[in-house]
Amino acid sequence: MKKDLAELVELILCRPLLTRKDLARRYGRDTDTIDRWKSSGKLPKPIYLPGCRFPYWTAASLRSYETRGKLKPKP
Repeated sequence: MKKDLAELVELILCRPLLTRKDLARRYGRDTDTIDRWKSSGKLPKPIYLPGCRFPYWTAASLRSYETRGKLKPKP
């Protein structure tokens, strides 16, 4: 198995990935806002799985942004 593929498999198995809809629920916004935040750099860099055009984020990367005050989850 290639090193990159092995890292990707480990990432998927060990860490849950969140979709745009998950982020929209988490921050109380719509998916268009999530797209704008992604484009403007307000969100951490997303992960793109091979063969998939949709972005995913790890909960750990989002928590990192939240603790630095860049994002606030919906109460």
